[in-house]
Amino acid sequence: MSVSGMKKQFHKASQLLNERLMGAEGTKLDEDFLKMEKTVAVMNVLLGELMSRTTELLQPNPAYRAKLSMISTVSRIRGQVRTVGYPQTEGMLGKCMLFYGQELGPASEFGGALMDVGGALQKVGQTKDALDVGIKRTFIDPLQGLQQSDMKQIKHQLKKVNSQRLDFDYKKRRRGKVSTESVRLAWDKFMTSKELAERSMFVLLDSDVDLIGPLAALIAALLDFHRNAQRVLLDLQSDLQARLTAASNKPARQFRSEKIRVEGDPSGTVGFYHQLSAAAPRPSADCKLLLNQPCCRAIYSFTSKRDDELDFSEGEVIVLTGQVDGDWYEGTLGERSGLLPVSYVEVLVPLPLP
Repeated sequence: MSVSGMKKQFHKASQLLNERLMGAEGTKLDEDFLKMEKTVAVMNVLLGELMSRTTELLQPNPAYRAKLSMISTVSRIRGQVRTVGYPQTEGMLGKCMLFYGQELGPASEFGGALMDVGGALQKVGQTKDALDVGIKRTFIDPLQGLQQSDMKQIKHQLKKVNSQRLDFDYKKRRRGKVSTESVRLAWDKFMTSKELAERSMFVLLDSDVDLIGPLAALIAALLDFHRNAQRVLLDLQSDLQARLTAASNKPARQFRSEKIRVEGDPSGTVGFYHQLSAAAPRPSADCKLLLNQPCCRAIYSFTSKRDDELDFSEGEVIVLTGQVDGDWYEGTLGERSGLLPVSYVEVLVPLPLP
């Protein structure tokens, strides 16, 4: 810095101290300018908060966020292009279910259901990854660009306005020792810097389209995510109901203990083994029954006494088609239909309200 530059900085510092300590009054900026300056300051804080809170929405675990940031920084220093995605909770739960579903094996209905749910949750996790990428591109990046370009420029211009104002006020206070031409030049520089800052703030605050656009993109991305997740979960719901119906209508198994002869014990009283045997199979309902279809499970067997009544066995799932009164339902079982007593069944999916 030159000697004249150092002297100028000293004069500005002198004017600032004179205002702060001695109560000297500097040149006042107009109310419109001050109002815009205050609004821009609020927006600067707002942009930082929006980006921070949006990142927390997409990546709620702070430890993982810190880890990803560190990996990204190290890769950038090494000149590597390494993309590590945030571990979505849905995907992690899905991976757990898939693992234990495979451990239980295909013979287990519960294991098969775990596989279905795990696969669906991994799809939801992939949809969440797409949401992260979309929101960063259409919402976070535009806000970050606004903060690092327009806001940064305005901040620099406002700093220059204050600097030129201090220079003018110092020379005005020293009038008589400072030439009139020097005071006039200081005033011109002050007004020029003020006009530039005022114009930049006006353009920023008047660009509602540029500010609302990213918000609309944020909501569009969230809607798209929830639609895709709903589609995956609705498909899963139907598959689970089919499994539930199939499991409900499986032949019941009974526990039976049988003695076995142990070598050296002719009486056969030592040692036992346990065996599960299947009971006589019961008629099963259509295994493609959907969860949103009213239905019930028989808790007792029922033998019809009239032609309009429906026979069923304990454990069978019956589709409900209506309710006659407080004691009787109407329903179908396979190709048969008729009345069934309310007290003999347990409702799984209720009939819609009239």
